[in-house]
Formats: sequence, structure tokens, C-alpha cells
Amino acid sequence: MTIWTLAAVLVVGAAVPAPPTVTPAPPTGIPAPPGAPAAPLVERHSPLDGFPSLGPESAKNTLVFFTDYQCPVCPRAARELERLVADFKGVVRVEVRNNPLSMHRNAFDAAAAAKAAQRQGRFWDYHDALLRAPALDRATLVNLATGLGLDRERFARDFDDAALRAEVSAEAKSAAAAGARGTPGFLINGHVETGWASLPWLEQIVRAHLR
Repeated sequence: MTIWTLAAVLVVGAAVPAPPTVTPAPPTGIPAPPGAPAAPLVERHSPLDGFPSLGPESAKNTLVFFTDYQCPVCPRAARELERLVADFKGVVRVEVRNNPLSMHRNAFDAAAAAKAAQRQGRFWDYHDALLRAPALDRATLVNLATGLGLDRERFARDFDDAALRAEVSAEAKSAAAAGARGTPGFLINGHVETGWASLPWLEQIVRAHLR
């Protein structure tokens, strides 16, 4: 090979860029590994203050979900909310508020913990973990945050913050003012329901009170 031919080969080789690194999309039809969280059906919002929500913020109707993390029935309702929002195809969003009942000794602390996680933008991850938690004592609540990768010291500080706990109390008062004195409670366009039967039951109520 002549010097000129070799130079041409080197120039041509230098002009060809290396292929980009592409991470292949996960194959469809294969179930998630055991213990992996399911992909959310709808958009989740975890603002640093205000109320966490599911679904488009532009939805014309807001269903307020008043929950108590120690209520034995609330998890059944909580697990159906994404499906409800998805079924209404952008017409309904869900807003989550706390209503820790005085009969449940750890409910207030659990609500404060959820709001402490929200201050780190991680409400929904923590909310899902609370629904599976074996207990709701302080040590468990802090360990849940640590396991999710939250800043442990900041979480503990926010958990004890008097202003945050006043927000929980205010949410409980708003539930009582709306007439949702039990849990789970639902408020949509002035109509209140408490208790839980099924997703079709709740969807019928929502449909009857849409704007």
C-alpha cells in the first residue's frame, strides 16, 4: 500500500463516527421482577407543598380522597385511584388529603411522615410504601424513608416540624367541614361519600357528579 493510499484510508476512517450507545427498551410482555413496583397508570404529582395528586392538573373535576393510613379499608380504595383516573380519560384528577382519625393512635404520625416525604418530592413512593408497611411506629416510618433513599436527617426533622403537623390537623378539619367524618372519604363537586364498596361503586358516584 502506498503512503497516499494509507493516508486516504486513515482520513476515511476518521470521518466515520462511532455508533451511538443505545439502551434497548425493555421487552414487552415480560412480567416485572417480583417485588418491583408497578408502572403508574396516570401521571403522579408530588409538589413540595400543597396536595399530591393523580391525573392531569387541567382536569375539570377533582375528587378529594381523605385517607387515614391506619384505617384498614383505606388501602383498598387507595389502590384503585389510578384506575379510576385512567378510566375517566383526563376528565377527573384525584387529590390526596389526610384525615387521621383519633381512634387510630399511629395515624397522625403516618400522615406527618407522608408529608415529610412530600417535602422531598417523594410522596407517592412513600405513600405506596406506607400501604405495605407492617407497622406505623416512628422507627418504621423513618426506616421506610431511609429505604427509599430519602435524606434521613431531613425527614426526621420535617416529621417533627410543628408547621407540618399543623397542616395535617388542618386537612383533618377540612374533612370534617366537608362532612367526611369517616375514612375513606370522597368529595367531588360538593358531594361527599364515606366508606368503600368497590371501584365501580365509586365510579358511579363520580359519574353522577361530574361537571
